[in-house]
Amino acid sequence: MSLSERIRAQRKRCGLSQEKMAELIGVSRQAVTKWERGQSAPSTENLFKLAEVFGTTVDLLLAPEQQETAPPAVAPQARWKRNVLCALTTAAGYGVVYLLGRFFCCTASQSSVLGWLFGTDPTQLTYLYGWLLRQKLFWFSMAVSVVPVLWGKYRFSFTTLFAFGIGLLLGEQLGACPAGAVYGHSHYGWIIWGGIFLFSMVMGIVLERMKKPLTLKCKKFWIWAAIFLAGLLAIVLLTLAGMPDGA
Repeated sequence: MSLSERIRAQRKRCGLSQEKMAELIGVSRQAVTKWERGQSAPSTENLFKLAEVFGTTVDLLLAPEQQETAPPAVAPQARWKRNVLCALTTAAGYGVVYLLGRFFCCTASQSSVLGWLFGTDPTQLTYLYGWLLRQKLFWFSMAVSVVPVLWGKYRFSFTTLFAFGIGLLLGEQLGACPAGAVYGHSHYGWIIWGGIFLFSMVMGIVLERMKKPLTLKCKKFWIWAAIFLAGLLAIVLLTLAGMPDGA
């Protein structure tokens, strides 16, 4: 079976039309027609995109003796390793945010290195950063981002990681206590952070549901990005608008 025949067979197996497959790959329908007729061959980049859409491997598409059989046993193992690597990368991202918080959100000297690294004394940490640690919300949020990526939800994972960092930054900078309020009781940073993080979970799910592959040339991605940024701005503005005049 030739490459053109394997592409056509895999497309039909997935129940895709030429138009739909062309949209997923990011090429014209005429290009798909030429591939299936053997008039041209997909580039290396497009071969990888085809394999992702078909849920198979490039080797299976290229191997002349292979039919449209299930991917080899090594494929799930490779996918699992990739998921674990991405999960570790996401956890490392939270680790960077944690350390940056220690550098920039500590308001007083700690008695020791361990105290500086792990202390949660509210008098020595800025409100929002310390509150997230004391309420275990920092680690809960990390789990929300890390666990889904083990099942291949990369877009959701990195969206929530990005939103966590942005929410913490904006919450610390803009969520000031109202004048005369007791420290730690009327801080509005948690509203900014919480709103942004919850919004990012919804937007992460939306991004996951978009067809693969998703490139920077995809119009849907830029629409999603515009909505995401507009949502962050709206959360911040609504929170600021709701603060008392003395905040």
